[in-house]
Amino acid sequence: MTIKEKIEQANDIAVNHIIDANPVWVDILPAGEVVDGLEPNMILHSGPPIEYKDMVFLHKRGMVSGALFEGLAKTEAEAVAKLESGEIKISSALDHNTVGAGTGIITSSMAMIVIENKKTGVRAATFPAEGPFQGGLCGWGLYTEEIAANLRYMRDELFPVMRELVHKRGGLPIKPILAEGMQMGDENHTRQSAADLIFNTQILPDLFRMDIDKALLGKVMDYIVKTPRFFHCFGQGASQSALLSAKGTPYSTMAVAFGGNGVEFGIKIAGMGDEWFTAPAMMMKGRYTSSQYSEKDQLPWLGDSCVVECAGLGGIAAAASPIVCSLRGMKLRDAISLTREMYGICISKNRNYPIPNLDFDFLPCGIDIRKVVKTGISPEIHGGMFNRQGGLIGAGSARIPLQCFENALKAFAKNYRE
Repeated sequence: MTIKEKIEQANDIAVNHIIDANPVWVDILPAGEVVDGLEPNMILHSGPPIEYKDMVFLHKRGMVSGALFEGLAKTEAEAVAKLESGEIKISSALDHNTVGAGTGIITSSMAMIVIENKKTGVRAATFPAEGPFQGGLCGWGLYTEEIAANLRYMRDELFPVMRELVHKRGGLPIKPILAEGMQMGDENHTRQSAADLIFNTQILPDLFRMDIDKALLGKVMDYIVKTPRFFHCFGQGASQSALLSAKGTPYSTMAVAFGGNGVEFGIKIAGMGDEWFTAPAMMMKGRYTSSQYSEKDQLPWLGDSCVVECAGLGGIAAAASPIVCSLRGMKLRDAISLTREMYGICISKNRNYPIPNLDFDFLPCGIDIRKVVKTGISPEIHGGMFNRQGGLIGAGSARIPLQCFENALKAFAKNYRE
């Protein structure tokens, strides 16, 4: 068998791990119990590995916030000293079975949504939305007594009810919600409006049937219903559990991880395990929330939520959500053209996701680094635009640096030279 034939065979196996995945919400557990390799004195962050001294301000602030929340330090100065000395360990979220959305701050006591790919048994864990503190500690790296108290309130009061609920119903399948949501205008990165409503219709009746205090039931219901983009973490977990199932497929040139830390953007590919291939983090183009902002205020790409693009959602699914694309100054025809362009760099189509605006053709799936390098077409990914000093200042999109794919292909060729 030639090297080309081995690659094609491996890519067929890898892409079908995405297509055939059966992600199911099965539990809520502390990160220390479900995130593989997470140590008590370790804090995770988004993007490729980076030392504390080289981090952007938002990540440094997040590291300190995580240390204070976890009780690893009593003061900011003590936290910085321990981070600089290595007493508090730092690790990339995507080097574990989790996802670092935004700043991606994850510590061992934080409660995590657990998604299991029932096809393979692979589990992924993602931190839930922080209710009224959108972003909060995990996504924004912020720390106040109010934010810390809210995280503990969620963990200790709300999540035991939700855990009992999901256990009683035997889990909640995620793929049907993703599929129906994308027929209703979601691309499942920037927009989960339809998915939120579908999720609610699945969960709330079971919640109402539970024999619990009415006041507590109301608190849980309010958290689920009033939290914008509540379903986002479930989509990320579903994507990650599928991609982790494909990771480690020998000879595969399919991408299995995307993420940025504000300094570098990196990718991983199935046939090269946990090795990162990086380039300088890119800027997003889009619309700012105010005319006072411009590119000089914007931080280069920060966050791992683009794991959904790696699994064929988000920017790659632009045709599913012209509403999202209009926020970026695009017309419907532009959104359709963008998704059709992505066919040229993907291995297959995902039969689970027929899209009305594509005349019910299926979404492209499985980004092949060979095709990216050959065509010069890089994946389009959606995301929020962070202010360098903190806060969200807009929504936009970007193309992953071609250099990431070129570096990956060179390393792949060297590793699999025959």
